[in-house]
Amino acid sequence: MTTIFKRLPVHTPLAQFFSRHDDPLVRGFITRLDRSSIQRKRVAFAKAFVLNVFIVAAMAVITYMAMVRDVLSGMPTSLKLAACLTQDSLIAFAIYILLRSTTIPFLFGECRLRLMHGFRETEIIIRKLPSAYRNTEKPIPEDQRLKRYWVMASRAVDPDLLYCNAGAMLSPEYWTIEYAAVFDALRSISMTEIKEDDFEFAVWRRDNENWTVCELWRLDEVMTEHEEIDMFKNFLLPSGRSDLSGISQEKLPFLPSFKS
Repeated sequence: MTTIFKRLPVHTPLAQFFSRHDDPLVRGFITRLDRSSIQRKRVAFAKAFVLNVFIVAAMAVITYMAMVRDVLSGMPTSLKLAACLTQDSLIAFAIYILLRSTTIPFLFGECRLRLMHGFRETEIIIRKLPSAYRNTEKPIPEDQRLKRYWVMASRAVDPDLLYCNAGAMLSPEYWTIEYAAVFDALRSISMTEIKEDDFEFAVWRRDNENWTVCELWRLDEVMTEHEEIDMFKNFLLPSGRSDLSGISQEKLPFLPSFKS
């Protein structure tokens, strides 16, 4: 299994690409190639567009109602001022969080991406490494690291938890695409500096100036079918995933391939 762990030379274009988009608090990324149908991508975009239109409309209505309430309130001036400051501050903060985490990335990221590049058969997905997996206090064996990465990465790029899905809005595990990195990747690919295949399903970790990649897409090449099933049973089913608890033994051999 050691063949799927590789170290990138510091001065390679791919290492420099990830360094440009990294910072001391991130120190890693997850990448994969989305090869779902164009029709599915269009439907997902349409649903996200409707959701964000609803969010903007709802925020406008809430803001209008708050302003009307402040004007028509019959409370004494001092109490009215205190109530307005408190309630309006809470409303403004909630609106800011919702817009910042959902609507702004969608409008200035996803919509811009679709306008410039449209819908393609293969699309690059890049996201930051979840904070729980960015740092480890001590080295761990490579086989354990592989299993940890696989479990984390599979959950971390779950399309149902993408920020622009209604079901993900209240989830603590929702995630956002790094649109700046995606635009840079498309530019670099067009200039033949890097290749699209470089962004197959993988975990990228930074240690000082060095980048190490765990190429999870190679698991089919280095693991047998029974090893894949054992990894699934041992590291997903005991983790408390209620959505996986009902999977029967008969279904395990038909799990999707690790390849994107």
